[in-house]
Amino acid sequence: MRFLMRKRTVFLLLVLVLAIPFFSCGSSSSSSSHISYLTVPQSNHVIGLQIDDTSGKLTGISGSPFTAGASPSGIAVTPAKQFAYVANSSENDISLFTINSGNGSLSEVTPRVNAGTNPVALATDPGGKFLFVANQASDDVSVFSITGNGKLSEVPGSPFRVGSGPTQLLVTPSGKFLYVANTNSSSLSAFTIAPDTGFLTGVPGSPYLLSQAPFGLAVDPAEHFLYAALSAGFTGFAIDPVAGGLKEITVTPFTAGTSPISLVVHPSGTFLYVANVGSNNVSVFMLDPATGQPTPITNSPFAAGTRPAFVAIDPSGGFVFTGNQGSKNISVFKVDSTTGGLGGSATLFPTENATAAMVIPK
Repeated sequence: MRFLMRKRTVFLLLVLVLAIPFFSCGSSSSSSSHISYLTVPQSNHVIGLQIDDTSGKLTGISGSPFTAGASPSGIAVTPAKQFAYVANSSENDISLFTINSGNGSLSEVTPRVNAGTNPVALATDPGGKFLFVANQASDDVSVFSITGNGKLSEVPGSPFRVGSGPTQLLVTPSGKFLYVANTNSSSLSAFTIAPDTGFLTGVPGSPYLLSQAPFGLAVDPAEHFLYAALSAGFTGFAIDPVAGGLKEITVTPFTAGTSPISLVVHPSGTFLYVANVGSNNVSVFMLDPATGQPTPITNSPFAAGTRPAFVAIDPSGGFVFTGNQGSKNISVFKVDSTTGGLGGSATLFPTENATAAMVIPK
C-alpha cells in the first residue's frame, strides 16, 4: 500500500517503482499466468500485468496502462475478479473498473464516487460485498456496499473515525474484523464488520497505542496473528477470535533490517517477509503456529535492490516481489517452499515512474 503522508517525506519511502514504457502489451490471459495490477500516481495510470505461473516473469496486459483519476494510490480487486477499485488520492474519489475476463484489461465505469480526504488504501471483504477506504487527511474510513454491477453505495454511518493519518487497512480472511494503521498517532484501530450492512463497531480497547508509528500490516491465513511494521522493527499481536481484540506477543519490537516498512505472510502461514527500506534487503522469519513468534531463517536477510519500499507475495506462495525505489527496478524472488528462503533474485524491470500499490488477486 502506499502510505502517503501529508507534507512528509515518508511518501518517498513507500512507493514501488515501475516504468510504463517497459512493459510489452498484447499478452492474453492463459492457464499458465494470472493477473496483477499496480497504481502509478505520477502518470495517473494503472498497470496491468500477467505473472507467469512457473517463472514469475511479468508481462504487460493488452491495453496497459489504463487511465485512472489524479494520483491513484490504493487498489483492490473483488474476489470474483470482476471489478477493480482505485483510490484517486488527489481528487478524493474512487474509480471503478470492470475486468475483462479474457485478458484482464480494465475499462473504467464513470462517474467516480466521492470518498473522504486523501484516500490512500483500499480493501474488500472476502465475499466481495463491501469496499473499505482509508482516508488519510480526514482521519476516517469510508465503507461502501458493492452492487451486482460493481457500483458503490456508501453504507449508513460511514465514514467511521479512526486515529490520525490512517495509511493502511486490512480485512481479515474471515471478513469479521478490520484493522487500520494510524501512522501519525502511532496506533492501530480495530473494528468488527457487520456481515449484512458493513457497519463498523469499534473493538473494546481500540485504538491500541504503539511505541512507534505503524506502516504495513499483515495477517496469517488462519487470522490468529496480526503483524505491523514499525519505525524501527515490527510487532505481532494475537487476535481474539470472538471479539477481534489484540494482545501483543512481545514486550519490545522484533528486530528486522533498517527501517522495515512493508510485510506479508506466506499463504501457508509459515513465513513472514519484511522489506527493509533502509538496509536494502528482505528479512524472512519462520512463524510459530502456536505463539506467532518469528524466528529468522538461515541466510536472512536477502539482498534486494536499493531502498525496497514494497514487498508482495504471489497467492501461490511461489514468488515474492519487491519494488526498489532507489535503484528504480522490481526484483522477483523464487520462494523455497521448505525453508521460506528467497532465491533467483532478478532485477527485471528498469523503471521511471513510482507506483503506490500492487494487488495480486487469488
